[in-house]
Amino acid sequence: MRAQTPRGRGGRYGRRGFAVAAAAVVVLVLLGTVAYAAVRPGNDDAAKQLQGSGRVRIKNSRGGDALVGMQGMLPGDHTSGTVKIGNASKVRARFYLGLSRLVEAQGTDGGRLSYRLMLTVKRLSSNRRPQLVYTGPLRQMPLVKLGVFKPRESRTYRFAVLFPAGGTSEDDRFQGASTSLQFTWYARRAR
Repeated sequence: MRAQTPRGRGGRYGRRGFAVAAAAVVVLVLLGTVAYAAVRPGNDDAAKQLQGSGRVRIKNSRGGDALVGMQGMLPGDHTSGTVKIGNASKVRARFYLGLSRLVEAQGTDGGRLSYRLMLTVKRLSSNRRPQLVYTGPLRQMPLVKLGVFKPRESRTYRFAVLFPAGGTSEDDRFQGASTSLQFTWYARRAR
């Protein structure tokens, strides 16, 4: 797992730059993995009902490295990262994105970052406006349908995480908290 230095930071504390790990309030790492499997549609627990397929192959530009990472995140801070996902098969495939693993340590007063941090996932395109895939708390992201990818088609997605600023008493609950989420890309052959 490799944490990335955030490109821009700010917030009510007026801090700029990268905070060292020793002063970390929170640690955030989002990973993206690939499942070479088939998802049965029409079921809310589709991600749990994966079956090996062997027909569809997914290409991930990150190769399992962290999509987004930040140490010393404070209320008002944000970070983002992009990944290119592709259909490396010779057949059309229906793609999905879902959470597959969450590891979390509560803050000093029980604050849980997976409920507080806001995630926005957008599909980027050079010839049109970004398309919103998901926005909401990290923990609540459902299995998201990404549509059908043609053979050898790739799409770029941006993951952005915001730590919304609350009042001082509310923000203090998250001191020392950390979270790590794993996202998995699923695909099945399209009919």
